[in-house]
Amino acid sequence: MPSHTETLKNTLESKGLKFHLTAGNAKWQCTVLDRATHERRKAERTDSSSSVESTTSTSSSSSTKSH
Repeated sequence: MPSHTETLKNTLESKGLKFHLTAGNAKWQCTVLDRATHERRKAERTDSSSSVESTTSTSSSSSTKSH
């Protein structure tokens, strides 16, 4: 029988630990994954043909006034 640590690690690596948060009228679904699984899934999404490429431009503007 696997230990609790092994069971938790296997769960986090395979499907993640899912839970819901509710605050007022807002609801969130959260999934906890281990870092390696997250990075692997992120790489798969980036490399897939179904991933959407987005271009974002960032501009920083700062104004300074001297008196």
